Parts: sequence; C-alpha cells; structure tokens
Amino acid sequence: MEKYLVALGGVLGYFGLVFLYAVSAYLLVRSPFWVRLLFGFSSLSILCGMIAHALGWFSNARILFVESVLIVGAVCLTAVYFWLRKGKTSKALFAPSGSEKVGDPALPPLVGAGEEEMGEDEPEGNASVGKEIARCLSGGLSVLVYGPTGSGKTYGVVLECLRNAKVEGTISDIVLIPCSDGMEDYDLLNKPVPVGPKEKAVRLREMGGEYPGVTEASLSRLFGDWDRAEGPLRSAFRRASSGEKLAVVFDELNRSSKSAMNLILKAMDPVLGYYELVDFTSGQVFRVPLERLLFCATCNIGEGYGQTRELDWSLVDRFSSVVFMDYDIGLERHLLESEGVGSTVAEQMIRVAKALRAAYRTGDLSAPLSTRHLKNWGYLVAGGSDPETVARNLWINRLVSHDRHGFPDENQVRGILEILHATFGRQGT
Repeated sequence: MEKYLVALGGVLGYFGLVFLYAVSAYLLVRSPFWVRLLFGFSSLSILCGMIAHALGWFSNARILFVESVLIVGAVCLTAVYFWLRKGKTSKALFAPSGSEKVGDPALPPLVGAGEEEMGEDEPEGNASVGKEIARCLSGGLSVLVYGPTGSGKTYGVVLECLRNAKVEGTISDIVLIPCSDGMEDYDLLNKPVPVGPKEKAVRLREMGGEYPGVTEASLSRLFGDWDRAEGPLRSAFRRASSGEKLAVVFDELNRSSKSAMNLILKAMDPVLGYYELVDFTSGQVFRVPLERLLFCATCNIGEGYGQTRELDWSLVDRFSSVVFMDYDIGLERHLLESEGVGSTVAEQMIRVAKALRAAYRTGDLSAPLSTRHLKNWGYLVAGGSDPETVARNLWINRLVSHDRHGFPDENQVRGILEILHATFGRQGT
C-alpha cells in the first residue's frame, strides 16, 4: 500500500510539475520574483524526490511526506497569490501612502463655485514658462520646448508667443514644419511630388512646341511622373536671405529621420555670424544673418512615444534654451469655461485630470489625461452629456493598459470610474 501511495504521489507531482510550468510560462513576465522562485523551487524539489526514490536514498514514507508538504505548500501559496491579485482593487492602485480615506484617495477636497481656488497642491501652470519663452524669443534665442503630449506646447505657448512677436514687428512671419518619421532631408529642401496626368499632358505639349524634333514618348520618359516642390526649410532660408525675419518652428522634432536631423543640425550651426543651408539637390548655398532667423522646436521625450528618436546632444546644444512644459491648469480651466462648462464642474474635471496624471507618473496608468482630451470632454459635458458616462467611451480606454489580446485592464478602469463617481457623485449631495 505504501508503494502505491508513493507512486500516486509521484504521478500527482509530475502533473503538478507540468501545471506549474504552464502557469509560470503564462505569468513569467507579469509575476513577481517570489512567484517565479516558488515555481522553480517546487519543480526542483519534486525532481529531487523522484531521483531519491529511484536511487533508494530515503525511505518511501519520508519521500512521500516531503513531496506532500511541498505540493500542498506550493498550491496554497499559489492560491494566496491569485486571491491577492484578484482582490487588489484600483483603490489601492491610486491610494497615496498615509491616506486615511480609501473611497476618494487621490482627489483633494472639492470647493464650490465662488469659493476658494485650489490650494497649494495646484502647480503654477505655464504662465511663468510662457513668459520665459517669450523673453528668450524676444532676445533672439532659440528655444526647445518638451513635455507630455497634448499639453499645448506648440499651439498654446510657442506659436502664441511668436504671434505676439509678429504683432510687435519683431518677426515678419512664422514657418511651421511638422516633423514625421517619413520626412527625409530632401523633403526639407526640394521634396518630390507626383505629377497628375493633366498637368503632365500640358507640360508635354509645351515641351513639344519647344523641341519639335523630339517625339512625345521621349519627352515623357525625360519628364517622368515626378516633380519637385520647394521644401519648407529651403523656403525659409530663401526668404530670409532676401531680407525677411522669420521664425522656424519644428513641431515634434524627434520624430524626424536621422538625415533630416543632421540637416537641421547643420542649418542651425552659426558660421561667422551666418546660418548656412546647403541644398545638395540643386547645389545652391543660402547664407542668412543670424538676426533674420529664429529657431524653435517642440518634442515629446520619454517612454510610450512611438516612432520617436533620441535627440543628439549636438542638436540639443544648438538651442539656447531648453524648457520643460507641464499641463497648464489655468489654460485648461479657461478652455473648459470657454466651451460652456460651469465653474464648479470645470474644477471637478480638472481635479480628475490631476488625479489621473498623478497615477500615470507613478506607473498605475499607461497614459495621462491630456489637455486635448479634457477639452473634448468639456465640449460634450457642456452639451448636456453626463461626465461619468461620456468619459467611458471618450478617453478612459486611452489611459489604461491592455493585455496581449487587447482587453483593457479591469482594475485600472474600475479605479478611474471610482474617481469619477467620487467626484461627480457629490453633485447630488
């Protein structure tokens, strides 16, 4: 009977080993270190028990006892782990250390309309940042602004400062260059553009009149299906060389290709009081006095931004000022109220945004609630939509992580919904 129990223990241990390996393979990346250590220790212990039984090192009773203890202990600890994982709510995710209240952990106390504004926990916003950027631009210094996505870097601050400079007469025009992964150096100089059939037919007739002895087929092969249009950087240098004072803004600079960044690096390098651009597509060289060109750029730095590249230190060094710009609470409040959102609801929406951004910084969310999404949320709320209901389909799924099958993380979704309910549920009290 004892031998049968030992054999049964060996069989159960074998299937337990297979089960543990299957579970560990599924949870290997997402499991903590102690779980992986437990799986490995259990597997090694069962294997050692089998070897000891085969070689007769210990009695069957001792081997059976040790195997039983290890198997039961492994199963119990695994069950405890899954219970803790399942019972882990998003309240714990968003709760800061030392918080006594669990129901509304990440939200500061709300105030009504006409009462005291947010306390010391509210950041200054970007008013001072905008003033510093404007001061640098007025002094003719190039500026690189980086920060989280949707914070209004390009259109809320940089272009606004440049528009004011244009009104004051410091610059005559603004050249905005949206950068992308597919933008190469020749796109900034003379970018190729396709020629339509009608335009090609018109040009072939004109060239046929100039060269009557050449057949239309030869002219068609010579002319081709592509033409070149002047790129934005070449256009800016050409206009500046003729006397205009221009501001050149590279939007999302670190999305440019390496060749484009190298061209921008050389163009921003002052040589004997001049900016110099060499157009290798035509052989022309443009030399512009430093005071006629003002360079600005925006970019997103950090994890989670696809198709971006690390900025070369030489390129960063070309900018006289490098400024970090966070989300502007004052700008967001103004945007919400301009959409028609009441002051009380606007404050509540801003507090939700601040709580979710704090959760993003601690790694509990995959993305922050940007100014862009907050503005769209306010537009729908001003139209009569319920803030909690419309947020589910508008921006919640943008912020949470997803598993390999594309399903959103339930704990993160539940945590966001609890914050929304804790905030807007107070309207009826």
